[in-house]
Amino acid sequence: MNLKLIENGTNPKIAFYDGICLDQYQHLAKRWTEMLSIVHKEVLAYINDDNLCFDDGEDLNSFPVRSKLTGNYYIESVSFIKHVNPMGFQIMIKTRLTEHLPSGEDDYLGLEVTLFTTSINETFKVWGIDSSSI
Repeated sequence: MNLKLIENGTNPKIAFYDGICLDQYQHLAKRWTEMLSIVHKEVLAYINDDNLCFDDGEDLNSFPVRSKLTGNYYIESVSFIKHVNPMGFQIMIKTRLTEHLPSGEDDYLGLEVTLFTTSINETFKVWGIDSSSI
């Protein structure tokens, strides 16, 4: 399945925690395209993993089911956290994937991708991806 980042009519909520300053946020925000690229790759890998996202023919209680997804997703919120141990910055980007409904599409699956970088200029590492039903 392919994915498309869409706008849902609202801007993502931005939150700052644990001492991140405006200057640090502004430097990290300049890397937004890079962060979105990583998030896109992680969300795509998640929904195409047969152990994490299921086909129709499997157990009726399975969640999430790939065929329900529209292929669209949007960014709901972004959180920035400054870490002391390990030293660096954690960025949590919460996405919402939509499902097909007779009336159009609506939220179906939440995936939050957690990124970490040791400084505002270093490479991002993916610390994890968490899912939630919506």
